[in-house]
Amino acid sequence: MKNLVIGVSPESSLDLLGVFADVIKLDEGSVNSLEMSYDTIYIRSHFSEPALTPEYFRHEIERLVQSAKTTNPKVRFIDSMDTVDTIMAFEDKWLQYETFGSFMPRTELYDESIDTSSFVRPVYKNRLSSNGSGVTWDQEKAVRSNNEWIIQESLDIEEELRIYILFGEVYPIGAVRRNMTEGHKAQAIDSRKLSEDEINFSLSLMKRSVGLDIVGIDVARTVDGELRLIEVNRSPGFAKFEELTGVNLASLLYEKLDAERV
Repeated sequence: MKNLVIGVSPESSLDLLGVFADVIKLDEGSVNSLEMSYDTIYIRSHFSEPALTPEYFRHEIERLVQSAKTTNPKVRFIDSMDTVDTIMAFEDKWLQYETFGSFMPRTELYDESIDTSSFVRPVYKNRLSSNGSGVTWDQEKAVRSNNEWIIQESLDIEEELRIYILFGEVYPIGAVRRNMTEGHKAQAIDSRKLSEDEINFSLSLMKRSVGLDIVGIDVARTVDGELRLIEVNRSPGFAKFEELTGVNLASLLYEKLDAERV
């Protein structure tokens, strides 16, 4: 099986994916067409800064997708996502809230008419951001452009977890993450076996969005013991997870994809 990953160089998981796939780094030079036929293509999405988003590389991605489909009309796209618009829509935090809202803290689409005093401790998040970029508790730092940000109730977090779900099954080990603050991004610092309620919570929310091959969900256990969803990551990073556990999740991804072809 011949696999291709399309991503950007700052993304730490590309080396692990590269064990099983060819890798194109969009920010390292333009590639207009593919010289060989691929069985699977994984378009990774990265939102740490605007110049790394799929939208910024729309034309390159569209050309590669068309080239792949021309050489192999049966090429399988990971998560069934082969357009920039579909990827951007899934990563949009407001659209995620519309899908997973019952699992998340109270969230509103931010504009200047919002009464922020109705939130106990509001956090402001750019609708397209990742890994702590575009997140602030300071209203003055939030861009005052209507509908580009969400405002969300902060959680009183006892522990934050990154939980991975592959082909509808929860991987039983999760990454324990240092809680994000204004000056520090959330980061995996440990790993542990997931509890039964954490697994069931993850399975329940993923019923809202079927057909995804691999996702990483950020889940908070609050001080009162409640589980709440922070966000869903369609192309999650797992380099730190491999450091903590020795498990390369890319191997599980491609083993399953290979088995599907038998």
